[in-house]
Amino acid sequence: MLTAKLFAILAILQFCLALLESKTHQSTDILFHATYFVIGHFHLQILLALASSLFGLIYCAASRWVLRPLNGSLSLIHFVLVVLATIGFALLSVRLSALGPAVVSGSPAVHGINHWTVLAAALALLCFLLGCGILAMNCGLTAIMAFQSRNR
Repeated sequence: MLTAKLFAILAILQFCLALLESKTHQSTDILFHATYFVIGHFHLQILLALASSLFGLIYCAASRWVLRPLNGSLSLIHFVLVVLATIGFALLSVRLSALGPAVVSGSPAVHGINHWTVLAAALALLCFLLGCGILAMNCGLTAIMAFQSRNR
């Protein structure tokens, strides 16, 4: 139940961060394999808040409905990875906000996106995906343990 409460607090913080960023109306434009993506910083934070809320609901539902609780250490590792992903996406958002409209216009300031910015985004995405994998592993292990204890 602790992990569900931690994810609820994280979702509230992410939503508040999204409200702070909604005043700037900045977006990130990404050209990837001939496809042009426009992602608003507000939308990215809202999606992270929704993901954290869903993770919290999963942990809350699992603690109430499943006879065998989820592994606490795996749950905390999942929480830490999602917090690291949130920090990484927030730093990326701040970095891209500092570049301003130059990113959209395609001016030479686009080169201000250095390898550290790309590395921060990649690490944030990796942390988020690893967290999702750990959640799946935690649920799978709990289901296996519950099935084995039932057959005894």
